[in-house]
Amino acid sequence: MWSISIPVTPATIEQLTTDLWEMGTAGIVEEPKALRAFFEDSISRESVYSKLAATLADTRDEVPFDTSQAIPIECDPILIGQRFFVAPSWVNNPTPAGRIRLTIDTTNAFGSGRHESTQLCMEVLEKHLKPGSFVADIGCGSGILSAAALALGARAVISCDIHESSILTARSFLRTPMFIGSADGLRNHTFNLVVANLSLRVLDVVARDLQRITKPDGTIAIAGFLHENPPKYFKRGEAFRKGDWACWVCRPEDIDAPASPTEPAAHTQQWWL
Repeated sequence: MWSISIPVTPATIEQLTTDLWEMGTAGIVEEPKALRAFFEDSISRESVYSKLAATLADTRDEVPFDTSQAIPIECDPILIGQRFFVAPSWVNNPTPAGRIRLTIDTTNAFGSGRHESTQLCMEVLEKHLKPGSFVADIGCGSGILSAAALALGARAVISCDIHESSILTARSFLRTPMFIGSADGLRNHTFNLVVANLSLRVLDVVARDLQRITKPDGTIAIAGFLHENPPKYFKRGEAFRKGDWACWVCRPEDIDAPASPTEPAAHTQQWWL
């Protein structure tokens, strides 16, 4: 594993954090006036350097450590929306009355339920998922949104992510169909509800596939972008907001993404670099 340190200001920290997740960072910690992002050795240093070279403070190789001995930083359970109670497996707090317990073990904020984008998507599922629906979770991460959809009565959930580690995490507690890949691997007009908690740049690339796999009367929930910087190929429908983050509820006709010869043939890991 290796890491880089990048100077930040209050005005740049949110966008830089989003960009680093897009680049495949394994984690981010705050330093005095900087962010340090960690990357697995499989991530190309040259690709990351080329995007951040002008702002890099330093880079270093990290000493491996035994994660099984690590002490969880955030172990308190959290309430999300009106229905969910999310806690890691080592927490024994009783589930509040009327809440659905989701047990999630992950070190990624986007997969633990603690990130605003994840919380917004879960609130959208509470409002828009109808029992018996077919649901697609694009960029499933830990699988928390897939688990939430099943708990709310989805008939079937198909989950996918371009990162093998995410699929391995999701498979540890979900027994639903999932695969390493993206929306391009799914059939036309199959899903009543498609949820895509990705990022600004990736959402625009997969926009046509999100439209294609959704039934004509279906719903598409997109998140992972800042309220002031939305994706360009989606028309804003119902909007949810938490802090600086947004989630839009769209219909297939709300997507206007042109065909592009530069679109990848398959959404393999790191195809956007």
